[in-house]
Amino acid sequence: MIKLVLVMLLGWVGFALFKKILNPGTSQTMNTKSGEKIVLCSVCDTHIPESDVVIKNGKTFCSKEHSEQE
Repeated sequence: MIKLVLVMLLGWVGFALFKKILNPGTSQTMNTKSGEKIVLCSVCDTHIPESDVVIKNGKTFCSKEHSEQE
């Protein structure tokens, strides 16, 4: 039983490393956005990245529709 678990674990690790070797750019792309600041929408309290925020009268909104409700 232990041998089976070890073989499965080694297979999974090998597969993950193989995928990383074939597609190395995806992890770098995700890491660059992870440092972005998250803010709340003033209407629905949804967490949104700062780059997607709509700002009106000093308040932050998740969409144009929410900014028009205030």
